[in-house]
Amino acid sequence: MELDGRKFKDRAMTAMSKLKDNMKGTYYSIAEIPSSSVQELADFIQIHPDTREIRKHLLGNTYSFFRLKMNNYQFYLETTNERILQLDGSLNGKELVSYRSYRDSGDIHSPVKLS
Repeated sequence: MELDGRKFKDRAMTAMSKLKDNMKGTYYSIAEIPSSSVQELADFIQIHPDTREIRKHLLGNTYSFFRLKMNNYQFYLETTNERILQLDGSLNGKELVSYRSYRDSGDIHSPVKLS
């Protein structure tokens, strides 16, 4: 039986990523640090009543741009076909999250500290 190095490496990387996310989530929970995943933040931004949304049709695709200012938090979200392209969030001018789909697609469910 031949061992495929690429498959083995991909499985190991996936397992390590999940372990890292679980450890981060557990730490935030124990330390009572508010946190959320990029996907959860995006869902929250899209349904919040104070969110401003702009839709644009560009090159045959529909893009949605969301802005939410709430207390001292500011969020900016770009999506297309319900896929998160970009998410930026800050608290009092301090960056909380900077997600780009082309760069961070594996981190969409990773916990993000919100304080």
